[in-house]
Amino acid sequence: MQHEATDAIRDASLVLGRRRLRQSQAEALLVLARLKIGQDEPREARKIARRAARLFAGRGSDAWAARAQAVALSAEVLTGVRRAALLDEAANIAGQLKAQGLVHDASAVLLQSARMAIRLDDLPAARARVRSVRQRADAPLENRLLQHQVKAELAKATRRRKPAMQHVRDGLAELHDWQSSFGSLDLQSSLVGHGRGLAAEGLRLAVEDGRPEVVFEWTERARALTSRVAAVRPPDNPEGAAQLQELRELHAQIRAADADGRPVTALVRSASALQQKIREKAWHDPGSGVVTEPATLDALLPQLAKHNGVMVTHLATHGGRLRVLVATGDETRVVDLGPWDDVKHILRGLQADLDVSAAHLPEPLRAVVRDSLGDRLATLSERLLAPVADLLSGRPVLVVPTGGLAGTPWTLLPHLRGLPVTQPRSATLWLAHQHGPDHPRRRAAFVAGPRVDRAHEEVRRAAAAWGEQGSVLEAADASAEQVSARAADADVLHVAAHGRHSADNPLFSGLELADGPWFGYDIDRLPHVPRTVVLSACELGRSTVRWGEEAIGMTQAWLHAGACTVIASPASVDDDVACEVLAETHAGLAAGRLPAYALADATQRLGLGDRSSFMCFGAGW
Repeated sequence: MQHEATDAIRDASLVLGRRRLRQSQAEALLVLARLKIGQDEPREARKIARRAARLFAGRGSDAWAARAQAVALSAEVLTGVRRAALLDEAANIAGQLKAQGLVHDASAVLLQSARMAIRLDDLPAARARVRSVRQRADAPLENRLLQHQVKAELAKATRRRKPAMQHVRDGLAELHDWQSSFGSLDLQSSLVGHGRGLAAEGLRLAVEDGRPEVVFEWTERARALTSRVAAVRPPDNPEGAAQLQELRELHAQIRAADADGRPVTALVRSASALQQKIREKAWHDPGSGVVTEPATLDALLPQLAKHNGVMVTHLATHGGRLRVLVATGDETRVVDLGPWDDVKHILRGLQADLDVSAAHLPEPLRAVVRDSLGDRLATLSERLLAPVADLLSGRPVLVVPTGGLAGTPWTLLPHLRGLPVTQPRSATLWLAHQHGPDHPRRRAAFVAGPRVDRAHEEVRRAAAAWGEQGSVLEAADASAEQVSARAADADVLHVAAHGRHSADNPLFSGLELADGPWFGYDIDRLPHVPRTVVLSACELGRSTVRWGEEAIGMTQAWLHAGACTVIASPASVDDDVACEVLAETHAGLAAGRLPAYALADATQRLGLGDRSSFMCFGAGW
């Protein structure tokens, strides 16, 4: 919760400063500086840490001043500067910290200064500093990961790529062991940021190596790290269920008060406090302690050949370049797509165009919006897919994007339009589903939430494809309790409801039911998870990308809980398009078609390939 932490600490430092409580003010600033390093703002972090050091020095707090100087020095190294004088400064600061008994802080300073020595090509100095650091058993994980990263950088500087990669693997293994001790998806995702530097170093080494099998290994190791932690069902928690129901009631009260023009501040404050209690309780859920190894490219290729499919995996690497690894059953390529910033520029207005295009606008305005959206999608498709277009034609496509592309509506891109497309959390998990047991879909449950045009028509038409195997919940029957009960007994779950993605608290993203939102946290309480989930709701295919490029949202919550495939949209959905496309998709699902094929066939038959942003997440084929 970095943004919340930043706001709280910044406000605290201002209040403490006004009251002239300089020691506490400086301590707050030091925490803020560390947060800024975590948010990849090293220049701002250095400025704040130096200010904290001056305040500490003014009070004669020498140990605290040394700690602040250490953070400022670490931030300076992260800015990428080359300054030989920093080596002597680091040795002096480390000496002060050791004299105060702050051995972990001293170790961090020495390791950061070793990185500067490597940058200055002073490899003997770098080796000496790395060897001088002896991590104790109680050393913070952050220090241990930093040591692995510095050792990898030193090995790379001496052209020993194999040892460098092993140091990165060892560091990420430590992170995963820690990560797997937590059962909370929210917390697992947050912890990934601690391995960001290591993962980036692994990708750099892999791209320099150039072999597709090495690049594939590191795209899997560096991305979606929670996908390698085996999920575990949380313990039964009646108190948690009661809190979620209370939160639903608060949301209903907020909506009613807002509609009547009554103040909602107190209700919103109560809802926020309750959300925090629910989050904190989930943080204590035990993890599985099991971490799987990523699949190899040799293991993946036969499965791609079996489906005549193609994998497209994008990676953003050091130096701001975007690359794509493409693999079929008998060919692999790694292609440089150019500057990543160029693609980010195209993406900036995409979400707004997608959302506006789903609205019911006057025809002249609709035409303008669609033209803008069409141009943007065509440009994006050219940048991301045109260089490998010859391998895509007529094949089912497995898209494994980098974090910044996680919300891309791939099925709308011209080069993929009409093709069966699926976006798994990782290629390793997709492969695991291929080797898993094939469970036929026998029971389907359909839910229509309130205030959605054509929702009742949509679920009834979709349920008709399943005959007696389909059941429908509508109106007041579509409550959280009833939906949870049906979901736990279904192979296929389809919910047509208003959905909202909560960027600040992704697992509080929700589907609007008769008695309020059905949250991501509710999914964890299901004793059985449907294999296929269809979310006919705005925004719930969207994911928040955490600071370690870890996507999390309601689709990810379903997949993490055990769903094989989620059909959802990363943008707002036109109710008419949703009704037609998804009702037609169920005809294919009921006939035994794989989800990505059923969705692609329905979209093409209806001629809505340029308007439907629905896509499959997980193992859609």
